[in-house]
Amino acid sequence: MRAAIYHGGGRLSIEEMADPVSGPGEIVIRTRQCGICGTDLMEWYQDTKAPVVLGHEPVGDVVAAGEGAPFAVGDRVFVHHHVPCLECDLCRRGRDTLCETFRRTRIDPGGLAEYVRVPAENTALDVHRLPDGMSDETGTLIEPLACILRGQRLAGVGEGAHVVIVGAGSMGLIEAELALVLGAARVVVVEPNADRRPAAAALGATVLPACDPDAVRNALGGRLADQVIVCTHVHAAMNDALHLAGPAGVVQYFAPTPPGEMVPLDLGAVFWREVEIQSTYSAGPADIRDAIDLLAAGRVRAAGIVTHHVPFAEVDEAFRLARTGEALKVVIDF
Repeated sequence: MRAAIYHGGGRLSIEEMADPVSGPGEIVIRTRQCGICGTDLMEWYQDTKAPVVLGHEPVGDVVAAGEGAPFAVGDRVFVHHHVPCLECDLCRRGRDTLCETFRRTRIDPGGLAEYVRVPAENTALDVHRLPDGMSDETGTLIEPLACILRGQRLAGVGEGAHVVIVGAGSMGLIEAELALVLGAARVVVVEPNADRRPAAAALGATVLPACDPDAVRNALGGRLADQVIVCTHVHAAMNDALHLAGPAGVVQYFAPTPPGEMVPLDLGAVFWREVEIQSTYSAGPADIRDAIDLLAAGRVRAAGIVTHHVPFAEVDEAFRLARTGEALKVVIDF
């Protein structure tokens, strides 16, 4: 089979690898599509793993099923790349994405390969047949939506909430749509790039060009936000977001910075308002199931999020589009 191998420093090559074989409880899928995630583009994050096959948003057809696997050849499925144990202290506390099993389990070799072996743990807990009528493209958005859903649950987004999203990239737009679906009374999106603002406005959000507390107050009826979700690693925006949260508000950082990179934060600005600062990472099995239900029911449409489809043979071009920002979201077609 062919796989796109990342060698570090932004370099990719399509190379031949042995076809994977399914063991007991395992499946092998033939990949149909796989989305490119922002973490796939982070050289500081991926270079330490290189050489590696990237991609963790795949959908595909089951072509082999080991003994005891709960799927049949021909099933069209979404595959989650990590699964927790559901038994450790972290899992019992609802923090299953921090579970040691979650960090250990992974698909083989990665979603940017023609065939993918799914270990028995993953197959049993977090592989799902795609609902009839759900497109492959929508299937590639299950994992991103689940990550956002987990984060908004952690932040307490719900009925009547006043929410600010900083950044209108693909994840920021889904954040805004989901917040409205979960019952937010008002959603503000902050986006300095004028080309990206219309998509956020089309969702029903108020769009602002900068993290201006006075403008946020005006947009939210004279108050600051209950939840501020920061979908950028730009230092200035990460700090400015602290000024947009009201008393007992939450500022949640959704985009990481490299280890050791220091971000100056004006914590004195939030002390007297008792603002909670959070981070959120990935999604657990319950989030995945709920994301599938939201997409299948059309409650979250994520329309226009995927702006480019690129053939697998042109994976370099796909990564160029994603890195330069020419594309909002890229999906690789196999």
